[in-house]
Amino acid sequence: MSTYGGFIERLSRKVTARLSDIEAVFNFDLGDEYEVAMCHLLEDVLPNKFGVCRGFVVAEDGELAGDDIIIYDKLLSPTLRSSVGVQYAVKEQIPVDAVYAYIECKHSIKDEEVFNKAMKQVREVKKLLFKRRHLINETYEVDGPRHNGKVKDWPRQFPKLKNQPFCVIVARESNGKVPKSIIKDSYTPDLLILGEDYIVSQSAVLDCDGIRGTLFYDDCYWAGLRVDPVQGNAFGIGLVSLIQAISWIELIPIDWATSLNTAYATAVFGK
Repeated sequence: MSTYGGFIERLSRKVTARLSDIEAVFNFDLGDEYEVAMCHLLEDVLPNKFGVCRGFVVAEDGELAGDDIIIYDKLLSPTLRSSVGVQYAVKEQIPVDAVYAYIECKHSIKDEEVFNKAMKQVREVKKLLFKRRHLINETYEVDGPRHNGKVKDWPRQFPKLKNQPFCVIVARESNGKVPKSIIKDSYTPDLLILGEDYIVSQSAVLDCDGIRGTLFYDDCYWAGLRVDPVQGNAFGIGLVSLIQAISWIELIPIDWATSLNTAYATAVFGK
């Protein structure tokens, strides 16, 4: 059992039970019920500073990516969602600077075609998020962690950017298999929750000490995606990993100057 009174195990059971209850009423294969269910679950689990919505990540020039769940900073980004009616019925457009994480939801991932489609969606979101203004991690250790003046032989704990994007794929059902054909680089998802029993995470080389899982992609020590069987605890481990990542991430306030200038020019001069 994990720490804090078995929090991860209890969270896994809560998520599984909640999804089963919803699935008994709604068929997840029809409509967007699974995405909505995950939004409610995330809203229950995440601290209040994190907003949850369905929709698209949008850049200042209007470029869009994504179509599923976005975790954003409610203090940085306004939304146009009405408080009347179903909370997650309308899909939002969240500015790139306000996005902590993007989650691609699939009710079932059991074949390579569905897997590749989810991967493609996540890669497009990550590419767009990497175009935003960078916030440098001032504690980043270029040569790796040091101890007694010497570089250790295991990788850095955190990436170069404090506003590093974090992207996830969540599947209600899966056989836990990851196709060998997937592209593996900085645009690869950081975390995959594949059903109740499998977690897929980034990994890093520890030289002669082997390989370990990591939260973020490391362009120096990266060792690909690692599949781990976790016996019914995938949702708990995955959601706590998500919380760990987005709690470390820091975002830059949105710069509305260009938007204001454009709006003024259009209204006043008609161009």
